[in-house]
Amino acid sequence: MNHRLATIIIVFTLVIAAIFSVVIKQKKLEKLDITSNVKEVTQNSKLIDMNLDHNQALDVIDYAKRKNIKVPKILINFDTHSDIFVNADILKYKESDVSSWINNLLASNPQINTVYWVMPMEEAKNIDLMTIFGAYGGELPDEEAFILFGNISDKKTNEFTFLFKPLYKKAYKQEFYFDPKTGKMNEIPAKKENLKKLFNTDESNLRKIEVITCTENTLPNLKGQDVFLSIDADYISNSGFDTYNDFKFFKRNEHEINATFYSIFDTLKKKEIKPTIISLSLSPRYLPKQYQSFVDITFKYITLTANKFDMIDKYKNRYVEEYEEAGH
Repeated sequence: MNHRLATIIIVFTLVIAAIFSVVIKQKKLEKLDITSNVKEVTQNSKLIDMNLDHNQALDVIDYAKRKNIKVPKILINFDTHSDIFVNADILKYKESDVSSWINNLLASNPQINTVYWVMPMEEAKNIDLMTIFGAYGGELPDEEAFILFGNISDKKTNEFTFLFKPLYKKAYKQEFYFDPKTGKMNEIPAKKENLKKLFNTDESNLRKIEVITCTENTLPNLKGQDVFLSIDADYISNSGFDTYNDFKFFKRNEHEINATFYSIFDTLKKKEIKPTIISLSLSPRYLPKQYQSFVDITFKYITLTANKFDMIDKYKNRYVEEYEEAGH
């Protein structure tokens, strides 16, 4: 009888402790205020735009050019997806798709030579995605176009590499050749003779682009650097639509959503990153519906806190309902 009573008391104590822990965490989340961080990070920002689909970041850059705002050399993209296509003549398509808008951005902005893809911690810690990220694709990619996700042709990496050297401990750098006439991107081949097979053009017509995949932990300090910051709302919470292995993660409430925004801007502040241009994309097909209103309100709050106004009324880029519409 005493043993049973002791067991009940222990279980009851553990339950109370767990509830208490959740309550404490909830209170801490409620106290997180992004205002100070946003003010510091955006103090040099000349343009902040809230938009619907992520490829409308292209409209933001076009608007910046019309207003004589210098386009930075560095793109930082907070996103569940890379939004970069490899081995594809992107510019032949009629529309810039949300999955390949960065190819278009690079083609029309020769000054951009570095892309940081900051993926969510939930994605970087996912075991299945770690192994996919390390998969070796061979010296030459297949003829079929594919979305950039991790290792392509580095024989030194394998499916176990990112289990032992995860992206939240060390950023992963890749160097690519990029053809601005076609929007085609491929890793620089070890054998020079393979260049013609990949691009059908000479090396002199290609640009070098560095892509660094990282997390908030491994994003470097970029003090004094000109930065174009793009935040896709699926970084905050992802529905699993159109992602590897149907990868998804959900925040439990608005306080956790707010905590993610706090983390983004706290990271930017600590890394001394002060973007010139900021694009905030709602991505409603990728962001769980229950959070869309709160994220939209937060985007507005960020813009107002930075003392900026949403200046773009019409966008030429849009979400392509059917992939085939873009010619893929």
